[in-house]
Amino acid sequence: MPLALPKFRVKSLVIAAAALALVFGGVAATRVAIADDSADYPAASLTAPTDQAALVARGQYLTNAADCMPCHTGPGHAPFSGGLVMNTPFGGLATPNITPDKQTGIGGWTDAQFYAALHDGIAPGHSWLVFPRYLYPAMPYTSYTKLSYADVMAIKAYLDTLPPVNVAPPPSSMRFPFNQRPTLLGWRIMFFRSGPMHMDPSWDEHMKNGAYLTEALGHCGECHTPRNILGAMELSRAYAGAPIDALYAPNISSDKTQGVGGWTQADLVAYLHDSGNMVKGSPYGAMGDMVNHSTSLIPVSDDADIAAYLQTATKPQQVTAPAALADATASEARGATVYAANCAGCHGKTGGGLPPKLVPNLAGNDSVTATQPYNVIGAVLGGLAPWGNGPAMPGFAASLSDQQIADLTNYVRTAWGNQGVPNATPDDVMRLRGVAVVPAMADAQSDALGCPHISAAGGPTTVADPGNGLLDIYAGATPGTLANRTRALIAAVRANNATISDADLTNTLIAAYCPVVAHQAGMSLADKQAALKNFVAGAEPLIAAH
Repeated sequence: MPLALPKFRVKSLVIAAAALALVFGGVAATRVAIADDSADYPAASLTAPTDQAALVARGQYLTNAADCMPCHTGPGHAPFSGGLVMNTPFGGLATPNITPDKQTGIGGWTDAQFYAALHDGIAPGHSWLVFPRYLYPAMPYTSYTKLSYADVMAIKAYLDTLPPVNVAPPPSSMRFPFNQRPTLLGWRIMFFRSGPMHMDPSWDEHMKNGAYLTEALGHCGECHTPRNILGAMELSRAYAGAPIDALYAPNISSDKTQGVGGWTQADLVAYLHDSGNMVKGSPYGAMGDMVNHSTSLIPVSDDADIAAYLQTATKPQQVTAPAALADATASEARGATVYAANCAGCHGKTGGGLPPKLVPNLAGNDSVTATQPYNVIGAVLGGLAPWGNGPAMPGFAASLSDQQIADLTNYVRTAWGNQGVPNATPDDVMRLRGVAVVPAMADAQSDALGCPHISAAGGPTTVADPGNGLLDIYAGATPGTLANRTRALIAAVRANNATISDADLTNTLIAAYCPVVAHQAGMSLADKQAALKNFVAGAEPLIAAH
């Protein structure tokens, strides 16, 4: 029988926790900086312009450098009005509206409150009456705390000029107890230290500027630094690379083999400012957004300062990659066949891409050969936006199996002189199907059930797409409507292909119905397999009748 704590002990703990919260939060919420130590900031960050137009222009520049807009703009939302749901290991977190709307935005925030949010991660208001309203570290205040007071006020001056948008964000879905903001107090005590980064006294203004842009405004470490089980950055491994969604933010430390220390500065500046080149490839995914909305909008001299800082001042990081597969040679050989059939038409037989900036090169591309194989897998699963004036890369999640994508990944990581490790497995692909944006019939749940994959013309491992959205025919079907929808699908497929065999027709029906079963809540895998078997049994007489 567990022992109960005396009531006075519990009460004391609550009072102590509340006192700590008030101390930590109250100091941050009321702090107003008068002057920052000039040794810890570039000169341009120490004094806000006195002219209002110049102050707003400075704020716009800083807001671009901090890449605020993409995170604070959800699908269908006006810029800066929030609504983007960030998928964290602890649940979904919707970004807030930071337009100057007084009801749903930050229009009613004081200078002190805005500074407390960026510098200390504390928003106006309280949780549980006495606890400050701690911000989740998905908002990178852990980096923004390094901003000078003058620059924080310039950012606020710019945001105050935006059109106010009255829109509440979608609800977050953080799981208990992480949906209780007071629990963040412990995280903050363990992992958060407010204040500036300490500049090396020997640095000139260019290096200070590069450090400030990288560490504070650009918050590069938030994506490129590994995190521990509680979601805090492992600062001893800064810039060593880390997973992000279905991709991998590669090592950008000064290491000359795994990091960017071996790049020419011109290549790194081109990557940051000009969306890459035909030597090191192109940014995409979250980094593509960063370049499009941030590093391409600041002066090229700033990008040169960032490059200089990353290449010379950061600690070189070496990461041990997972071992190569035991059957790597066989996997690479199979992958070469997949590449020739699906990729060589755009990326070229030797992985050189299509110049000028139409299709990126795979040969010599550090993103392809990163420690983990996720970038190739994620790109193949979900496709990529166009680069320059080139075509978009289609996703192959529905037309290639887990094994084929793993084999393809191992091939491009080692072909044409690439020094990547052939360590991609079908299990890696299956896991990333649960994160990447892919069709329902090709996501992790459907893949676990063994749902057939789809391709335009079909083949030995895929089902031909009948077109016209017919594979969505079972969406919302009930037991009472299932047979009629099956008859309609059979008739439509036979009308388009009078010679289709009963076996191929059955596979088409399975391809349409399987994802519906795969996404049924409350069913075990065995239950789903049984339901699919019953569906096939019920469809057989309908196929025979048509």
